[in-house]
Amino acid sequence: MASLLKQLMLWSILGMMGATSAMAQEEEEAAAPASEKSGEDASKAKKKDKEKKKKGPPLYYASLGLGKTLPEGFYRIRSVNKFATGNTGYDSSGKPENFGYDLTANANAVAIEYGMSDRFSFLLLLPYISKNNVAFNKKKFRESDRYKVAVDQNVTSFKEKLAAGLQAQGQCANPTACAATVDTLIANNATIPLPPVTLPTGETTTLPTAPLQNNIALLSELVTGAATPADGATGLGDVDFGIAYSLISTRTNVFALGAGIRMPFGKFEDVPTAQRPTGEGLIQLGIRMNYDYHPWAPLWLSFQNQSEIMLVEGKRKRSSLLNPNNLNKSDPTVEGGDGEPNSQTVSRKGVGQVGQFRADLGLAKLSSVLQPMAVETSLNYTLKAAEYYGETQTNPGEQRFSYSMGFKFDGLGLDRPYPAYIRVLREKFITGKNVPLATDSFTIEFALYESF
Repeated sequence: MASLLKQLMLWSILGMMGATSAMAQEEEEAAAPASEKSGEDASKAKKKDKEKKKKGPPLYYASLGLGKTLPEGFYRIRSVNKFATGNTGYDSSGKPENFGYDLTANANAVAIEYGMSDRFSFLLLLPYISKNNVAFNKKKFRESDRYKVAVDQNVTSFKEKLAAGLQAQGQCANPTACAATVDTLIANNATIPLPPVTLPTGETTTLPTAPLQNNIALLSELVTGAATPADGATGLGDVDFGIAYSLISTRTNVFALGAGIRMPFGKFEDVPTAQRPTGEGLIQLGIRMNYDYHPWAPLWLSFQNQSEIMLVEGKRKRSSLLNPNNLNKSDPTVEGGDGEPNSQTVSRKGVGQVGQFRADLGLAKLSSVLQPMAVETSLNYTLKAAEYYGETQTNPGEQRFSYSMGFKFDGLGLDRPYPAYIRVLREKFITGKNVPLATDSFTIEFALYESF
């Protein structure tokens, strides 16, 4: 459950960094002044001037690529509000399954950008989780493969401990014979005194003296209880600091590189599993590459990829299996426990990748009324590095693929320009692997930019 917000919090390092809205004009409309011509050239120039006056002022396009940096001395403040929902997970083979969870989460972020030169921009991103709720459907959870695997593990452990107890009492000769005796007792639904059951966390629970099949049913309830979520943590998420530098910036090609650090300001270490943290607990480095191709004045085609590398591992306290709303207070090193400490390291081994392919189209060609408008569509991917708690792999690496569609209304395209815009984006999950909970989202972004 700790990874339910990872997709939601993919405000990746430099993820909000871009440029001011495009002020591109149709270059083909430009004509040399008639005063610089003579004879036939002057006549042609006058004719072009007349045609230009008929056409009106040069068109403005609200579209822009991903790699443009802010002009020197300009700053931009953005408010990004993201609303996410999800109820389906994906296993290691890419098979979708409903685990009984239904996520509703809201994230808000403030991004502050500043152009230190025409090619060099700085970003500070402050995300905030304002809603982090998961409804739980026990019936659907018990129909899932995850539930069946967990119950099988509990029942197998219960049988092994029961067989060991019978052998210690001299009621059977060896482990094989004792295992057969336990199967017979369960098949006959026998009632026998049971020793306390030790969980992997070192916690113990006592099963009542009752028919064995009733006790096995109680083990199933333990699995359900351990998986039951609560209202999630809210508050500040992990904070991003980043820079971007434009190496190539021509009319048709823009190539920029960026780097950033994500710092673990979000709640993580002391948050029980059922409540889902607002951060990831790691210090991470992001290295970003942007390439924009501008084949036509209204259209930008962009590719962006960010490589993410863990710099410093995090720490997480184990949660109780009897009550996942609490941290574990028992000793996991006792006999029957798994020996893993209550304070565990959290790490990612390998390099993760986050990126997108995007097309951004200004609508001024269709009508002058649509001059402030642009539409966009993108294919997005997230390939996370494998996650470990201690030396135990908890996820071999999430793979998520989605598409987005949206539009932007840019104040600079108005008759009386205003330095602000509104952007609306809808993202839909396509497919993935090792995904605890896939999310669809709706984003509204407001921005204001100005110069010092």
